[in-house]
Amino acid sequence: MKKIKIALTGIIASVFLSGCVTTDEFQQMKADIARLYVENNQLKNEISDLKTRVDKMSSDLNTAVALKEGQLTLLAQTQDYVKELQLLKGRFEENSFQNERKFKELSDRISELQAKLTQPTTSTTKEEQQVTKSTQETLKNPKSIYDSAHIDMKNKNFASARQKFQEIIKNYPDFELLPNSYFWIGETYYNEKKYEDAILAYEEFLKKYPKHDKAPGALLKEGMAFLELKDKKTAKVVFERVIERYPQSKEAEIAQQKVAEILKSQNSGKKTTTKKTKTKTNR
Repeated sequence: MKKIKIALTGIIASVFLSGCVTTDEFQQMKADIARLYVENNQLKNEISDLKTRVDKMSSDLNTAVALKEGQLTLLAQTQDYVKELQLLKGRFEENSFQNERKFKELSDRISELQAKLTQPTTSTTKEEQQVTKSTQETLKNPKSIYDSAHIDMKNKNFASARQKFQEIIKNYPDFELLPNSYFWIGETYYNEKKYEDAILAYEEFLKKYPKHDKAPGALLKEGMAFLELKDKKTAKVVFERVIERYPQSKEAEIAQQKVAEILKSQNSGKKTTTKKTKTKTNR
């Protein structure tokens, strides 16, 4: 605009200074003025286009800044998640290590019992052989044998009951109460205070039927048997397995109580040892 004004001023000034204008000069002036108007319009369009581009660039810049801020926020959140994940991973690995160690101890303990006892569930005395023979002669179906075994359990004839449950396992693999027979064999040993045999019988039942409704009870009784053997360390591991595997069961509640009792007794033992040490030191 300034260029056009300067040009017009120069033309007008030259007209006044010269005092007269020829036809050619006047036509030239008109052409110059028209050209200047055209250039002015082109300049306006260029300015408008430039302003549009600047506005777009400004908008893009604001968007880029917002995206950058969002990326920084997301990066910070991701870093927090990574830290949390690492903590969880560490806890998981620690718990897995502890569980593997406990289960290995339990497995080793059971292996010791298996090595100590030779065929605990199949060895028979002469009395038990006579019971088996009598059972085979008088009972012809697994339900009758099973019912008879429970009558023996009620009368505390545990050896006789065990032989009948073993007879079912041996000869009636499709019997619907076969899993129960495995469980009750463990019960016969437990009631006879043959705790090592009971542990192996419960373990055999659990390996075959880990999801059976008697599984929580079998695992709990296995822990109780270890307690009876004065093996509190292994008993605690077994009780913790009850809590882990069957958390909603009544057996889990009992197992929690037993774990608390074991920990309490262990702490009491430590306090007693500390007191004895102090007494010896004072002397």
